[in-house]
Amino acid sequence: MEDAIEQLEKVARNVGDCTLCDELVACRFRAVPGDGHPHCAVMVVSLHPDPSDEAAGRPAGSSALDGLAEYMPALNTSADKVYVTTLMKCVPRTGCDVREPHTREQDNCFPFLSRELTITTPHYLLTVGEQTTRYVLRKLFKDLPYERGDSLELRLFDNPAFKILPVATPEELAGRDTKARKEYAERLRALAPAIGL
Repeated sequence: MEDAIEQLEKVARNVGDCTLCDELVACRFRAVPGDGHPHCAVMVVSLHPDPSDEAAGRPAGSSALDGLAEYMPALNTSADKVYVTTLMKCVPRTGCDVREPHTREQDNCFPFLSRELTITTPHYLLTVGEQTTRYVLRKLFKDLPYERGDSLELRLFDNPAFKILPVATPEELAGRDTKARKEYAERLRALAPAIGL
């Protein structure tokens, strides 16, 4: 396990030293690496660090994890089985205003996520949000495992190394009616034991 910890610390240093995206480097407080168990059962991947996580020095994806844990409490109670990270390692900004990330920026960051996956060897990858999910599936599958326009949420995708389970963002869930949120929470709670939480 110590070797994995050292490898993740090296990834974190590399994330902090990265200067591939001039615009992001100019406006970032810091690059934000992931954190969690070095041999996790579940890796949670959201699109980019929340500005509040960046400012507070919290690991990438912490805010998304906190929001999802309201619907799937096992993410908190099984912290020894979870690694949380983001596809992007910097908050995407233009003129220091938060914006959506560009594909080139995601491509620049993907090797960091790929390395985190290789080191932590999760059994399940929870991709948070449609944009994160579609990007990750395009990178991991030669032939897309879905049709254009398909809903991807809570659909299980088999990759030779792990399974991918797309989930909604906490913001998307907050925008749904009470009944839909309750049903979603029930589905996530039922899935928790099946994914090792």
